[in-house]
Parts: sequence; structure tokens; C-alpha cells
Amino acid sequence: MISCEEAAKICNKAQYNEAPLLEKLRLKLHILFCNTCSKFSKKNTQLTSLCDKADLRCLSESEKVEMKEKIKPEL
Repeated sequence: MISCEEAAKICNKAQYNEAPLLEKLRLKLHILFCNTCSKFSKKNTQLTSLCDKADLRCLSESEKVEMKEKIKPEL
């Protein structure tokens, strides 16, 4: 049986379709016996769904540079 820490790592990978089938199966088995990890997995799924619905985006590299320049303290 995997540890809760390992289950959390696999759960996070599975949310982004990065976990191989064997890891997903090990996670499912762990979740059957661990109520805490089961709740974590459900909350993680909800969070991912909300982020997808929010249509979040990252700043481009040029936007990051521009923002850094604006907040750079005057010397």
C-alpha cells in the first residue's frame, strides 16, 4: 500500500493526466481505505474544475518583464 504522501503526489499528477495507469490504480486502492485521501482527491478535482471554468491564464514573458520594471524600486 502507498503512503498518504505518495497518494497526494499521484492525485496531483492524475489531475493533469500525467499519472500512468499503474499509479492511478494504486491511488484508487489507497482511496478505498483512506478517508482523508478520498476527501483530498475530491477537493482536488473540484479545484481543478473551478480553475478550468475560470479560464485562468499565465502572463507572457514580456508581460512579466514589464511588470517587474514597473515595480522595481527607484535607485
